[in-house]
Amino acid sequence: MSQTNWEADKMLDVYIHDYLVKRDLKASAQAFQAEGKVSSDPVAIDAPGGFLFEWWSVFWDIFIARTNEKHSEVAASYIEVG
Repeated sequence: MSQTNWEADKMLDVYIHDYLVKRDLKASAQAFQAEGKVSSDPVAIDAPGGFLFEWWSVFWDIFIARTNEKHSEVAASYIEVG
């Protein structure tokens, strides 16, 4: 595994932990942090619902826009530009 992939894995772990904490899933967050040896350093992108939630929301909106006629105007405009 390359250094870049290892760093990506660790960053994903940090954002999973951040998501669990922001969803108030304390026991799950603690278990995940302990088992995965996840850093307790603050995340670089501190979104209110967690970066993963924000990312997922954007991804899902765009995915639905591409696969379904019922979608948001924002997603439709992104698809038109992209």
